[in-house]
Amino acid sequence: MVNAVTNKKRSLTPIATALACCFSSVLVTPSAVASPWLEANDPFLRSSLLVLSDSGVIASPTNQYPLRWSLFGDDITNNNVSHDLSVTQAQRELRYSMNSAKLNRGQRSAKFIASNEEAPSTGFGQFSKDKWGASASYEYLDTSYAFRVTTGYSSYQGEDDIRWDDSYLSLNLGSWLFSIGTLDRWWGQGWQHNLILGSYAKAAPDISASYIGQNKLLGVWNIETFIAKPDDAEFNYHNATRFVSKPFSFFEYGLTYQVWFDSNNSSHSDDSIKQAAVDAKLTLPSINFSNDGDENQTKLYHSVYAEFASTEDTTELGALLLGWSGSVNIEGQTVRLVLESQQSTSDHEGSFSSHSSGYPSTHLSVAKTTYDFDNSYSVALYVQMSNDHNVSLSYQQSEWNDTQSSHNNQRNITQANYRLPAASGMVHLGLGYTQMNTTTSDDQINASLGYEFRF
Repeated sequence: MVNAVTNKKRSLTPIATALACCFSSVLVTPSAVASPWLEANDPFLRSSLLVLSDSGVIASPTNQYPLRWSLFGDDITNNNVSHDLSVTQAQRELRYSMNSAKLNRGQRSAKFIASNEEAPSTGFGQFSKDKWGASASYEYLDTSYAFRVTTGYSSYQGEDDIRWDDSYLSLNLGSWLFSIGTLDRWWGQGWQHNLILGSYAKAAPDISASYIGQNKLLGVWNIETFIAKPDDAEFNYHNATRFVSKPFSFFEYGLTYQVWFDSNNSSHSDDSIKQAAVDAKLTLPSINFSNDGDENQTKLYHSVYAEFASTEDTTELGALLLGWSGSVNIEGQTVRLVLESQQSTSDHEGSFSSHSSGYPSTHLSVAKTTYDFDNSYSVALYVQMSNDHNVSLSYQQSEWNDTQSSHNNQRNITQANYRLPAASGMVHLGLGYTQMNTTTSDDQINASLGYEFRF
């Protein structure tokens, strides 16, 4: 927000004036969205942020989206790295996106999507969850508030309707930020998997509050809480609170506590469900592939991460996620590889089984996490080209047990996405194949075409 890029080492007060020396542009990339946060809608921008985290440029955690600009704004503005192309390019991209937010570039936008089938949920930053649709939005940031109004008509889960997804109103009070809206959230370290809170389903309306702090013991930290009212769910309300901290340059973690309450099923003796989760990332030493004297060094920046989520008994471990992610610049193209594995525990099978819908984190009948998987593996590749074209490739194999039919289900998803500037906007192409081994679904090929224009 215009609160966004304050110096957290001095104070966390709002910025009173925007930068006056940034160039203007008619074409604004999708990552250059004017909002108080780096949102959960662009895997390539997240990849650039992770480069800066693993290289030690930024001192804040990167395991919660939307991620407030004020957590890391000073770091990407003031830290300059002259002999590393990966870091230099990542800083330029994040600076441009941040300055676009501060200068209200790309306030108005139009978006279109058409596909033969709804694309399967493949992880962080999916372009659209609709089968087809069109939307328009207007956004504005001021020193103490920001808002975005988005309206559209689309087909989602077999229902055609007018929707207000991605709308919000926020109030900035320095270290505090309050908001109301329907924004996608992604809490945790995973890319294809998420045990805590993901953006596989459409966001539910919620009210939230967050606070940023810093001290010697915790480093840069942030706490956020929200209460949401999901539609077509077993519970009427969902409350989640998350604390994230980066006490060391090589280590960050997150603690999450969630409660679902006010059940729609009157037969429940207990009207609420609770769950706890922990996630952490450990940055590994970088690997240099070039001589020390090279002007543009080539380094592999990489890290390992984990997530642990409880059953409804918060003292029992229900599922765990392990992953590795690394990024390297090859001839001006930034390439990121992500490897993940999710496993269940012996307590997982009976967790949440007393409830009709199983795991309660659903919205419009779509799960917000991958907690229900017994076993799942994935590999993903993200390529950011020097000509602003972006490619993502992913493969995921998942198994889970249907408690109602005692049938072992399996799903293999192969997905390719291509993003390129064209026709004064950004074109999104998607092609995927889903191989199913379930009692209710057949194999599926999905192809999609999307277009986004900002002016």
